[in-house]
Amino acid sequence: MDIIFVALISFLGYWAVVEVLRRRGLLERWNISNYGPVLMIRTKRGIDFLSKMAERKKLWIVIGTAGIPAVFAGMIFMFLLILFMDYTLLTSPPPPSEITSPRNALLIPGVNKFIPFVWGIIGLAVTLVVHEFSHAISALSENVRVKSLGIILAPLPIGGFAEPDEEQLLRRSERATRLRVFSSGVISNFIVAVLAFSAFFYLLGYLHPSIAVLKSENPELKVGDVVAEINGMAVVKPSDVSRAVDGSKVIKVKLKDGREVVLEGETGVRIVRVIEGYPAHSAGIREGMIITQVNGKRIVTLQDFLDALRGKKGGESVAITVFDGRNYRNYSLILKDSKGRGIMGVQVEEYFAGVTFSYYYASNLLETLKRIPSMMTDPRGWIFIISMPIIFFNSFSYPITQFYTSQLGGWLFYLLNTLYWIGWINFYVGLFNCLPAIPLDGGRVFYDVAEKIGGKGIAESATRFLSFLIFLSIILSIVIPNMPR
Repeated sequence: MDIIFVALISFLGYWAVVEVLRRRGLLERWNISNYGPVLMIRTKRGIDFLSKMAERKKLWIVIGTAGIPAVFAGMIFMFLLILFMDYTLLTSPPPPSEITSPRNALLIPGVNKFIPFVWGIIGLAVTLVVHEFSHAISALSENVRVKSLGIILAPLPIGGFAEPDEEQLLRRSERATRLRVFSSGVISNFIVAVLAFSAFFYLLGYLHPSIAVLKSENPELKVGDVVAEINGMAVVKPSDVSRAVDGSKVIKVKLKDGREVVLEGETGVRIVRVIEGYPAHSAGIREGMIITQVNGKRIVTLQDFLDALRGKKGGESVAITVFDGRNYRNYSLILKDSKGRGIMGVQVEEYFAGVTFSYYYASNLLETLKRIPSMMTDPRGWIFIISMPIIFFNSFSYPITQFYTSQLGGWLFYLLNTLYWIGWINFYVGLFNCLPAIPLDGGRVFYDVAEKIGGKGIAESATRFLSFLIFLSIILSIVIPNMPR
């Protein structure tokens, strides 16, 4: 039976149960309210604990005050991003794909394909607790009563809430108090995101790329197999692989799990693309050929190839030897300049007697992750962070965990995944809540400031318009890419 049909029937059954409980008065008796299938489960437990945390009033006033400019900065960034998204959707709508699938528009672990269930649940739970508890603590520190805490179910947990006394907060409190309370959730999410990502980037320093199988034409080797020895020599980096081969045509590989595999064939880098207009294409070099030597130096690994061309400039000559599947061919190429370096115009992959090792991929991934903090000085870096789990990195899961050795043991991968998703979801939810749309925090902040500047009528009209525009944009981002062409 189709899984979507089963999910729909289950959801309708759940909704029917909710309606039965509501009509019998059981939801009200249990302090639960519903809006259609959405349940808001309230409790007073935990308020005393939050009241004690709120006793440090000056700290929470400082945090709330810092949150106000943070909300406006996030508001401008996210609104511009929404406008750019609208322009792209209307002028160059993307085709249907996993990225544009309606299920992936929801930040719900287990529903969104790009959010791992376990790490997503942990990250989402921490995010909701931080956001809502911060609102509650901020309100209590401003002497605003909190009536209840709770979670939102539909039927999975999709949110949490703190329920300050609306009458007291909106009608009897000063504007500065309201702005601090509304902004406290966003700034707290940002603070937690910074702390989690800082720990994540620091702990990356305890990972080092290992020699593992990334691709293999040999059925005895599978992706993720870790290599311990080659020809009796321990290998931990590409230079070890080159020394271990030392001209051998028959290569004995011992894996970490104790298995031994014998490989026979050429080693070097296989050409996967030849770019027109560059020296390699002009010389007649074709895809599938294996570069075995550069300037007389044996090429065993991709690192050997990169080292052989490092420092070369446009106009310099290089001699290469390639194996075309039957014969060896020699070519002399005059490198073409490209941004200050000489290139021959090929894209290559490691070819170790039919095997590609993970070291270069793992090293690139690790270095890119480490560079992320420096990207944050550019708006493009913020966009990269927002889309990172979709376009770049999801988690340290198998077989990626095999591509690294950890100085602290295997538990480090679990900690890194936890910190990564706590950081990312807090960052994303914080930014999303900055949008000037009711009922988001940014909408409440925008309304209050707009009322101060232009009066209640202008504030209501502007907030209503922006809310409509933003939520319409979100709907269009789901509908337009999935419309039949």
